[in-house]
Amino acid sequence: MNREACKFFSGAFAAMAYAHGAYAVATASGLINEPIFLGRRWGVGYMWAEAVVYSAVSAGLGYLAWSGRTEEPQREPTASMIAGQGLQPVAAGAEPIQPASG
Repeated sequence: MNREACKFFSGAFAAMAYAHGAYAVATASGLINEPIFLGRRWGVGYMWAEAVVYSAVSAGLGYLAWSGRTEEPQREPTASMIAGQGLQPVAAGAEPIQPASG
């Protein structure tokens, strides 16, 4: 999986961990009832466990994405790489120096 995909899924799993944590807090404080799924009541402990699992997956994907081997930094353009501007690069906002015509 490439770095951008790892970054995306890291954020997605972090959002799911946050949502499960918020749902657990709301359930524990009595704002909402415990969910009943497949005929079973799923308590706050299960919600916190899911939040921990999603956080761990998010941290692992984040580690892969941001601590992986970085791409090779780009080199500064040399005079031979710049076409049509003489032999010197032009700074941003400056007028280009025209070569003297003979």
